[in-house]
Formats: sequence, C-alpha cells, structure tokens
Amino acid sequence: MFSVLTAQDLERAVRLRHTMLADRGRQFVDRHRWDLQRTESGLEIDEYDDDATTYCVTAESGRHLASVRLRPARAGCMVEKHFPVLWGPELAAGVEITRLCTSPALTPSQRLTATSDLLLGLCRHCQRSGVDRFFGVVFPAAFRAVQQAGWKGRVLRSTTGTEGALLLVEWEPSELAAWQIQERRELREEAWARRHAADCPVLHAA
Repeated sequence: MFSVLTAQDLERAVRLRHTMLADRGRQFVDRHRWDLQRTESGLEIDEYDDDATTYCVTAESGRHLASVRLRPARAGCMVEKHFPVLWGPELAAGVEITRLCTSPALTPSQRLTATSDLLLGLCRHCQRSGVDRFFGVVFPAAFRAVQQAGWKGRVLRSTTGTEGALLLVEWEPSELAAWQIQERRELREEAWARRHAADCPVLHAA
C-alpha cells in the first residue's frame, strides 16, 4: 500500500518508521558505505528528517518496502550542502527528492513491484499537490532503475565522487509518466505469469 506521510504521521506509524529508517541504514551505510549517523538501534536519521519533509512510502502490514523523501529546496537542500558542484540557483525554488530506498528483504521481483508502486504513487501525489518537477542526486544504477520502471528523467549535470559517477536528475510527474510506469508493471507481470505457466505446465493444465 502506498502512503504519503508527514514527519508527525511517521512518528505515529511506529513499526513503519522503524523499519524504513533501519532499511535506510542497511542500504546507505552497510551497502554503500556512506559516512552517515545511525542511532543505537540502527536507524539512519539526518537533519532533513524534519517537519519540512514529506515521505512517500510503500508498505505491507506496517513493514517498509520502498520509500523516498520530498522536500522544498528552500527548507534546506542536500544537493546545495553536500554536492555544491552540482548545485545551481535555478534549483532553489524547486523540490528535492532523496533517500530512494528499498527493503533488502525483498526478492528481485518484489523489489521491482514495490518500486513501481512507489513511483506511481509518487507521480500521482506530485500531480495532486502541484509539484510539476523535482530533482535529486543519484547513482547511474538508480537512474537506470527508475527509467526501467517507466519514468524517464533528464540529467542536468554530472560529476565523479569517491564512489563513481553522480547524476543530478530532474523528473516531471506527468500523466505520460504515470501511464508508462503502469504499463511497464503490467507488461512485467504478464511476462512473469507466462514464465510461471511455462515452468508448471502440469499444474496449470489441471
């Protein structure tokens, strides 16, 4: 299920908050080796987890599956502070997206589904709330993953960091983007169903 949460909403959703922030720690600290702070219970929290931030989350039974943060750049911007070489004054009035994260407990197919649900919900939320575009810094792999889900972004600038290439990307939450995300998901599910039927012909014949 997709949800849009304020910081106060997230505080009340205790299990969802804990699992989301723990998954962020596993992804960005354990996997990517980013120099980020974690609480004693393993939760990754930074200065941008405040009342100016909106969380877009997919979850099942209160357990985090995938999430991102949205935040007005004027309230404090990660690109401006941590990636100044990619910053430009035209971004100051925009909306920043950060912390695209999926649960490490998901299988590859579950991760694709959770990401599609997240991106479609994010696109619809932006359309409803009047956000006509947003930007963020991502690795090329994350950029490709969003593209493969059906949402094409525009690379504004790029640089090379300690972990390789970094891209400043802008996405538009258009009706076309929503349609493409939905279409990609449906095509993928059809392909999985055909593959499953081919793997279990006797079961399906019965």
